[in-house]
Amino acid sequence: MATNYFELAKAEKPNEIKDIDLGFFTPESKHYRDYLNAVAAGGNYAILNRLVIFEAVAEAFRKVFRDDLELIYEISHNLVQREWHPEFGEVFVHRKGATRAFPAGHPALKDTHWETTGHPVLIPGSNKDFSYILRPLEGAVRSGFSVNHGAGRRLSRNEAFRSLSQRKIDDEYKDAGILVNTDGRVPLDEAAPCYKSSAEVIEAVVGAELAEVEFTLWPLASLKGTEEKSHKKRNKEKQRDAERRKDRERKSNQHY
Repeated sequence: MATNYFELAKAEKPNEIKDIDLGFFTPESKHYRDYLNAVAAGGNYAILNRLVIFEAVAEAFRKVFRDDLELIYEISHNLVQREWHPEFGEVFVHRKGATRAFPAGHPALKDTHWETTGHPVLIPGSNKDFSYILRPLEGAVRSGFSVNHGAGRRLSRNEAFRSLSQRKIDDEYKDAGILVNTDGRVPLDEAAPCYKSSAEVIEAVVGAELAEVEFTLWPLASLKGTEEKSHKKRNKEKQRDAERRKDRERKSNQHY
């Protein structure tokens, strides 16, 4: 979805938008309303998806532990939202890799549970690192009432598959007492080395006075979907590469 609209934005203003990642639409653009509707649809899909996942987890929990789970809080990231800003008034805030951080007294929190305290902010680390629940401070106005929604990647997914050892990573999680899925096999593209230290990231957030830490959490288990097709595809690619090498060697031997 993002790539499509980036390309449309650049095509609309080719002389003004030189970098495709810096594309934008003004209210006069014919794509302006379509883009906002598309982002809203994507956000609604993501929220509903998380709620469906929670219901499935709650059902499994009831079957195993014969007790109910309660959804305490959920928050979205990577959205375009109409908000109020003390300097600019009503604005659209486009957050990428970030989530809302409304402190106490923000107009959007009026008559809500968080009006006098500010709403919770969740900044997770990797599934083998600390995660944090924070409370926004007044200084969050300097970042457009936003904070990062995670520790951020240090390895791309492809680089993770190329450089990380499955057995070593699985052993590290086992030694740390963290259960991953049901088989203990850690998805390499989501393993701890792929992400920055959450403590260093939180230090930057707190140091900038955007938010303060309320709770620090450590993972006990991690449930992560895996794409079997991608594993099969990678195996097929390895097989093709091996066959090509053998074919080249055979032709080389025939030549000489």
